[in-house]
Amino acid sequence: MRLFSVGVVALALVAAGCTENTGQNDEGDQQEASTQTAVLAENSDGPAPEVKGAQKGGTVTIYTSADFEHLDPQQNYVIPSTTTGTNLIYRTLTTFRENGDGKLEVVGDLATNTGEESNGGKTWKYTLKDGLKYEDGSPITAQDVAYGIARSFSPDLTEGPKYFQSWLAGSSDYNAKYKGPYDGGAKIPPNVSVPDDKTIIFNFPSPHADVPFAAAMVTTSPVPEKRDTKTQYDNRPFSSGPYKIETYRRTQQMTLVRNEHWDPNTDPVRHDYPDKYVIEFTRTDAQASELLLADQGAAQTALTFQDLQIPASVYPKVIANPDAKKRILTGPTQFVWAFNFNLHRVKDINVRKAFNYALDREGLLKVWGSYSGIPATTILSPTTSGYQDYNLYDGGKNGDPEKAKELLGGKRVPLVYAYRNTERNQAVAAFLRSSMKEAGFDLNIQPVDEDQYYTVLGRKDNAFDVYLRGWGADWPGGGTTIPPQFDGDQITPTGNQNLSYMDDAKANKEMDDILALSDLTEADKRWAALDKDIMTRVVPIAPALYDKQTTMYGSRIGGIYLSAPYGNSGLNNLYVK
Repeated sequence: MRLFSVGVVALALVAAGCTENTGQNDEGDQQEASTQTAVLAENSDGPAPEVKGAQKGGTVTIYTSADFEHLDPQQNYVIPSTTTGTNLIYRTLTTFRENGDGKLEVVGDLATNTGEESNGGKTWKYTLKDGLKYEDGSPITAQDVAYGIARSFSPDLTEGPKYFQSWLAGSSDYNAKYKGPYDGGAKIPPNVSVPDDKTIIFNFPSPHADVPFAAAMVTTSPVPEKRDTKTQYDNRPFSSGPYKIETYRRTQQMTLVRNEHWDPNTDPVRHDYPDKYVIEFTRTDAQASELLLADQGAAQTALTFQDLQIPASVYPKVIANPDAKKRILTGPTQFVWAFNFNLHRVKDINVRKAFNYALDREGLLKVWGSYSGIPATTILSPTTSGYQDYNLYDGGKNGDPEKAKELLGGKRVPLVYAYRNTERNQAVAAFLRSSMKEAGFDLNIQPVDEDQYYTVLGRKDNAFDVYLRGWGADWPGGGTTIPPQFDGDQITPTGNQNLSYMDDAKANKEMDDILALSDLTEADKRWAALDKDIMTRVVPIAPALYDKQTTMYGSRIGGIYLSAPYGNSGLNNLYVK
């Protein structure tokens, strides 16, 4: 990866920015995905620029279909909870500044800048801003940032991004010599030093040019040791952001109110316009969309998150209503939806190839909503730097059952299919079972609770053969897409992101070699080549859809935009009209 100084490097990111009116045409045509440049900002000072027309007051309601799997920052790695956490509750060393106009910057959040690099890219120094406080008024320190990163090493906290852990340890097996601060472990991770309350220094064994991007991940959220409740921290993370938890009734509702000790003068991206946020965990996509279509009462100041897209049953009514159509938030995101094969169980490559040939992507889109994506055939998203189009298993728009049967040798293949138990995924599971039957697949479909889905699939010994998973780049480039999903050296008993459990020596080595490159252009070419190589030799997934968000919001919601880094409704500028 290219070494750089602060303010110099530029990387490509998805152009998912949308203003608050981003309706689409009646046919639901997919917006063409494109890339844009994210630059390291020279100015990380607060306060965030005022939003035109914004005022303080009111309550914003967010409809979701299930509780968060994890709100603990060091375990938070699913979009609805990540958006809520990073936009409202906690801060990180760096963050993304955007407002939906397509301009995207990395800025210092807790830190005064995006990092000071030295020693050929191995050493990165961050200095914390003055006046940073938690919800009780106590100061946020560099020791708290280091402690937050330290606890992310714990085998008890298995979810969340793995970049800092692997980089600091110099190995994907980051627990070989250090297992976090619990059970007598050090409170500061290896290769980290904290010379004073405001300074944290990372001394990586090898260069890492994209540290400023990784520092925007939730891993760098501060956690004061005295507030750490280990696995119970999910229930009450301690606020460093503009809002704090007032009440949290798991599986039902969360209420956030202002953190009076948050200082906007230290924050370059967030506002605290609404008096409170109420997050409801009990709505289906149809219920939420019908409420927003009616636009009455609390729904006027409500919105849906990525997990509650407008369903096909409601969408025609929405686009037929001129007012409601204006309140669609839509645009391509960086996510690719794919059916992951559990390679511990589905060992025959011809079965995996046959599944790819048989997959009816157009039919799947009709169930999913024809406006919610376009058929996918690659690992990398078109929004990702270095993406190259190909289609190795071209079954046409609706799949090729005959080609699949040829590969299966006329045998019928039983598969256990796990799905996240939502209204839309129930329909997808039923469609998949029906559409795959002609090709020779007999699917036993089994639901998994929404708030346990990735936890269950992340167990190495899970009892499922195939399952649908969406993955989006944490920042642009194949390095945040291919290794997290397919590096066999990262497989652990629990908390896996490599849900295919692929462990291919050739691919593992190529991933390591590409990550060590100093030339980003060359890296992009090799990620694209590795994408195709993996799908040729291993076939760990059946790509299904390149994602497009299509959600709604109420008529009194202002300042909403589609966030490029999260592929979800951005909350930093929200206000009640």
